[in-house]
Amino acid sequence: MTPQCYARAMYNRGQAPRMNSGQAVILPILVVLLIAFTLAGRAARPALRDTQLARELQGSKRAGALADAGAEDISYRIRKAMQYGVVEYVPLGDFFAITTVSTNPDGSQKTVSGLGSDGSNTRQKTTNLTKGDQVDFNYAVQAGNGGFTMANTSSIKGNLYSNGPVVGLNSTKIYGSVVSAGPTGLINGVHSTSTGYAHTITSATLDGSAYYQSISGSTVHGSSCPNSYCYPGTPDKPTTTFPISDAQIAEWEAQAEAGGVYSGTCPYQITTTVTIGPMKIPCNMEISNNATVTFAGMVWVVGNISFKNSNSIKLDPALGAKSIAIIADDPANRTTGSTVSIANSTTFQNSGVKGSFFFLISGNTSSESGGGTTAIDLSNSATGPVVLYSNHGKISLGNNSQLKSVTGHLISMSNSAQLIYDDGLESALFDTGPGGSWNVVNWKETQ
Repeated sequence: MTPQCYARAMYNRGQAPRMNSGQAVILPILVVLLIAFTLAGRAARPALRDTQLARELQGSKRAGALADAGAEDISYRIRKAMQYGVVEYVPLGDFFAITTVSTNPDGSQKTVSGLGSDGSNTRQKTTNLTKGDQVDFNYAVQAGNGGFTMANTSSIKGNLYSNGPVVGLNSTKIYGSVVSAGPTGLINGVHSTSTGYAHTITSATLDGSAYYQSISGSTVHGSSCPNSYCYPGTPDKPTTTFPISDAQIAEWEAQAEAGGVYSGTCPYQITTTVTIGPMKIPCNMEISNNATVTFAGMVWVVGNISFKNSNSIKLDPALGAKSIAIIADDPANRTTGSTVSIANSTTFQNSGVKGSFFFLISGNTSSESGGGTTAIDLSNSATGPVVLYSNHGKISLGNNSQLKSVTGHLISMSNSAQLIYDDGLESALFDTGPGGSWNVVNWKETQ
């Protein structure tokens, strides 16, 4: 039967032909698909929401890290007496942090706030610092750009860090590590019982390892390089700042002056037993003839300081574990004046408590400006808990001297001079209030 005949017969029997019956199947399928898409959309909403929350959490964490970075950067500058602004903009890639610094009226506390921003996410971290009386000395010897030289059986028991060259002659020895920083760093003729770091190492003996760009004529761990203790291509160590800044020394001078100003005969000559400090002396000071001088506080001499003959220099027992500074600094003459000289035999004694020291400080700047004046000249023997410090001048040591630490723009040792680093210098405390250090009191997140 043809399709036409079949259709006509069905029509005559009252039944419609079934030519389009597949449409009834498509409709349910469309309904099922619509339900499936609806359910999938609803199921995806939590995932999309979680993804958005993850993005916001990442942005929040990044903003928090930016706030931390900004606050830590400025806190570091404050603690290291580096320059900083009351408001600083710290860019980090495509993001940034804004830091602000506020100081309380008496200058004893600072608050550093870091605001990190990442799109719509912002977070703020706050660090509170308080003025302390602690200064850290981490090396037996720390030299500036002028460098360090040692000769004639002189020795160091402790580590040495220099921004300039380190040169040794005639049976000298360093019982510790040696660093000559920067691209011009040089270690030459030095015998170290530990490790050496320098751009160039020549004619050296290192019982430990060597880190360098260039090496020649040297023995490292018992043999010549290359060996397993030699590390060519090592990046140069960075130059570093001194532990006591000019601003901190100026504070100590102000504290000495607040204790009173000497009004007697100038120069101030001490030849007997006396207790002084805190005090400002507006002229040269000379201690001689077996004098016994007890220092009870900071002393600022606006001129030169000289120790002659066999003197006994003591810290007042009342100081306990604290140290004091004796400063030679004449602002009107820092080129040829503001010097410290120690001749003959001088003995320094602590307060009776370990960790208390004398700091002899010179404000002379001759070495830094290319002059030949010696800022601190220790020509004969001196022993005891004494630290020599001249961040702009030259320090010369000789003749059986035994000291605890030396810091200077240029330092030279000779004639059996010996430095024996004292661990207490890692956290030396100073008398008469703040010593220039800043200590972190707390850290917190703020709104």
